[in-house]
Amino acid sequence: MRFVASFIFALLLTACVSAPASGPGTYAGDDALVLCSTKVSNAPALDRRGRVAGYDPIAYVKGQPFLRAPVEGCVSSGFGPRRGGAGSFHEGVDLYTGAPRPVAAGGDGVVSFVGSQRGYGRTVIIKHRDGVETRYGHLSSFKRGLRSGDRVRRGQTIGATGRSGNATAVHLHYEILIGGRPRDPLTVGR
Repeated sequence: MRFVASFIFALLLTACVSAPASGPGTYAGDDALVLCSTKVSNAPALDRRGRVAGYDPIAYVKGQPFLRAPVEGCVSSGFGPRRGGAGSFHEGVDLYTGAPRPVAAGGDGVVSFVGSQRGYGRTVIIKHRDGVETRYGHLSSFKRGLRSGDRVRRGQTIGATGRSGNATAVHLHYEILIGGRPRDPLTVGR
């Protein structure tokens, strides 16, 4: 019994915590991004108006344009170390949507994975040029017919947000990786 309790506790520690403390927040538009609540343990810096400081919707990574937030939502968990809940380091950004919403490809590329991954649940991975990849986790569904090897364009719908895998609320876990190493989607390319 002690093993089962330890196992469940370990799963809770690695779960993707993303349920905001006070509702879904508001989407501030393509030129701004907000936090879902004031209780995001690893929140990005905010400007005077309570929006993510220095946010630009497009990141240029190795000369390629990428969406920093490929879904309409609010930040429920930032990149980097976080206190309590889902592990000690978060390798992406969580964008809470409350209900399933369309997820766009962050950049032009080729789909390299469509399926389930441990912890991430339903996942899409897209390979871009020059060793750049993007990962989209916790999806509720994939775009009908999406397969590994498909070419996609930035902004093209690839699925819908969800709470598959170790997720506690409907959201997107989004990663930008360069040479296999995760980078903060909200600041990479600055």
